[in-house]
Amino acid sequence: MDEKKIMEELMLLKREVENLKEEKKSITPHKHCLNCGIAIPPDKTFCSKKCEEQWNAMLKKKKINLYVWMAFMAILIVLLFVGMGGGL
Repeated sequence: MDEKKIMEELMLLKREVENLKEEKKSITPHKHCLNCGIAIPPDKTFCSKKCEEQWNAMLKKKKINLYVWMAFMAILIVLLFVGMGGGL
């Protein structure tokens, strides 16, 4: 490549960078729905009541699952102690 073509390409890349900077400035402040991830205003947590209900249902299921696993582990530990003859 000769020097002229290199300079033209450099100027083109500089313009593209400036355009990207302008685009970045034009993005309005927002955050994303915790459940589905779509953009929402910064003062909201969910995009709709349906998403909020789905989120809460999912949290409830996770909490129940955690309690079941904790109970399972506690029973397993008790069985191990009883099986070893140590008793409680």
